[in-house]
Amino acid sequence: MAIRNEWTEWHLTPGGWERGSTRVQGKGNTWADEPGDRVLSFVYKEVSTSASPEASITSEETWRSKTATDIDALLQQHGASPRML
Repeated sequence: MAIRNEWTEWHLTPGGWERGSTRVQGKGNTWADEPGDRVLSFVYKEVSTSASPEASITSEETWRSKTATDIDALLQQHGASPRML
């Protein structure tokens, strides 16, 4: 069972990476609407369990525009998804 499960959504837009919804242990979820001009979304997670207090860290693509043609150029310009809460 997780003793800490925190995450942050990150959305790539023409202006760069924007923070989305988050979950912070002890504070719960903070929901945010996805930007209308997003082309790509990731969720960054940190999970710790009683069996292994060292955090398991993952970053996973959760959404990709089917019509955007500039995703690669935006990734080149703004870099990979932030790896932070």
